[in-house]
Amino acid sequence: MPVAARTHSQTHQAGRHLAVAEALLRGIPAKLKGAQTYIEVGEHVAQVMVAAKGAWMIADIDKFAALTCSRVILVQLTVEGPHFYVADGNELRAEVLARHMQFLEQVGGVRPRNPDSKNTVIKPEHVDSWRDQWGLLS
Repeated sequence: MPVAARTHSQTHQAGRHLAVAEALLRGIPAKLKGAQTYIEVGEHVAQVMVAAKGAWMIADIDKFAALTCSRVILVQLTVEGPHFYVADGNELRAEVLARHMQFLEQVGGVRPRNPDSKNTVIKPEHVDSWRDQWGLLS
């Protein structure tokens, strides 16, 4: 019997569990918080974002920039295993917003293919300095 492809929700939930497991293995108390997006890790509530295809997609830059959690954990699923990027929430949101505004400036202030889109992306090279920064959660 063939195995069905995993859903986006299953991928995200797996990423949350992997982030909790990695924190626990590093001696940092951690547990899931709520049903969807967050975990409690150390003294922080962290937003977890999961990328299985190379980059983290943000559907609405305005909503993303308005979030207030102190930490963001980006989980990248690769064939070698998961990679974790632990970021200061305010700094990451500011960096993502600045890149998005720079992109808009380069294209004349309006997205060329879909002017109403608020999508943006976080690429691994954008967050390389945050890789394995688990000390931010202590």
